[in-house]
Amino acid sequence: MKHYKITKDFTKDDLRSLIESGLKRDLHMHTLYSDGALTPREVLKMRVDEGYQLLAITDHDGVEGSVYGEKYADEFGIEYISGIEFDSEDELGKDLHMLGYGFDPDHPTFNLAIGKILKQRNDRNNRFLEALNAMGYHITYDELKAVNEGRFIGKPTFATVLIKKGVVRSHTEAFNTIFQEPEIKCIKKKTLHTKDVVDIIHEAGGLAVLAHPMEQRHRDETFEQFKPRMYQILDRMVSYGIDGLECHHPSADYLQQQMLVAYANEHGLMITEGSDFHSHDSRRDFSRYHMP
Repeated sequence: MKHYKITKDFTKDDLRSLIESGLKRDLHMHTLYSDGALTPREVLKMRVDEGYQLLAITDHDGVEGSVYGEKYADEFGIEYISGIEFDSEDELGKDLHMLGYGFDPDHPTFNLAIGKILKQRNDRNNRFLEALNAMGYHITYDELKAVNEGRFIGKPTFATVLIKKGVVRSHTEAFNTIFQEPEIKCIKKKTLHTKDVVDIIHEAGGLAVLAHPMEQRHRDETFEQFKPRMYQILDRMVSYGIDGLECHHPSADYLQQQMLVAYANEHGLMITEGSDFHSHDSRRDFSRYHMP
């Protein structure tokens, strides 16, 4: 029986018990409704074929993929919960990602926040497009929409178009070269404050979970240098009222995962696990987070 969202008959405590029940789970996956490559059905079918029993689609700043995924839960006979991954920022860090689970996707406050985020993204996309065209790359909105039928447009979409045009060979090359040019780098992403995101998820009835804490580590930081700052960030998130911590994620090696589990247990946080799957062709290199 699937449990799509928290209700009076399926409480937050019930959802936490389900997530921590020991079922084979992947609670962090993306579809073509954000920056993933597969449809909701394809993502769920892939994991079901691998023996997974509890799944959540967590597209960036949107719930369409999660809502579409619900109807396949009965078909596949799995436990399934609503999911989202919000980008956010805080005084202690940018790109703090907050996962939401079990929320009501139709909640007015929730949808108002998503609408605001989409407007900010569209404004940024327009500036991005203008800047790239001024640099001579001649990209059209039709080309961007053709990537995934216009369901999502972001920096990865621009990179995909540049690959198709033969300008770069990979997303990594686009991000490391063209997107580092001053004309592009100055176009900053606007996001909600992390505390506001936690409050929005709670107001919509869901649980808020900090995603991949290890990704807050800077490139020039050793792990020993990062560790005090990591705990500072975690303490701040606890003060905001988060419900859980994504302890098991590819960005954390075994020892780091155990540190996060110990912190979660000490602070009464739910322990979650996710692959952060985007596509079969997208093999993100998490090795730098594992370095001493």
